[in-house]
Amino acid sequence: MTELAAAPVRSEAPPPGSPPARRLTRRRWRDSRLLVGVLLVLVSVVVGARLFASADATRQWVVAKGSLPAGHVIVAGDLTTVSARLDARTSGRYYPGGRLRDLTGATLARPVDAGELVSGADFAGRNTQSTRLVPVIVKAGRLPALEPGDHVDVYVFSAGSAAATGSGDQTGDRTNQPAPAVGAGAESLVLHDVEFVGLEKLASGDRSLTLRVPIDNAIQAVAASQSERVDVVKLERDSRGGVGSTGPTSVAGDGR
Repeated sequence: MTELAAAPVRSEAPPPGSPPARRLTRRRWRDSRLLVGVLLVLVSVVVGARLFASADATRQWVVAKGSLPAGHVIVAGDLTTVSARLDARTSGRYYPGGRLRDLTGATLARPVDAGELVSGADFAGRNTQSTRLVPVIVKAGRLPALEPGDHVDVYVFSAGSAAATGSGDQTGDRTNQPAPAVGAGAESLVLHDVEFVGLEKLASGDRSLTLRVPIDNAIQAVAASQSERVDVVKLERDSRGGVGSTGPTSVAGDGR
């Protein structure tokens, strides 16, 4: 029998040894990747805050519910609120919705249209004298060029009764008295330093002036409108902003 030779046993190489352990080190704050990451987070926060603030800029603001005239005293129901987005500069001029009830009882200094935002400039001061808007009829050619906001004096001519210019003799004989002056009358100042608001041309060719007058002078303004002749004088302010003080005066006129 043939003997089988035993196969030589291969010697296997020993397994490689484990690599030496390395300690994990903490990243330093100067690490560029860490700084970039922090920067990205900050940018995200800032952009998000701006977007949130922009979305939250819509607020409630006070507006007129309907058209309101100058001199109107605000009552409940005249005003309402609407949502609007105003920039910082504009928003400082108008009343926020939270002030709605505070405006009850205030007097408008100018007309306000329906839906118009309400500002502090629209109201007269709390101590401002109450006024009325009164039309005064003036014939063409008897008033200067005026712009809304100008201040004027208003004169009316009153024909009155003819007055004698002399006296007769002491015997009572009136035949020697001079004849009454023809067209005798007086020009009187009835309104001083009142505001001109607007002008309307009438079909007759006359002009209807809308004047803002103190409530105590409203009757005088109405009476002036019934006068046959009305003269309007525009006032010019002096360096101190005044127009002078003019009391009621009468000036003789010829009635023309």
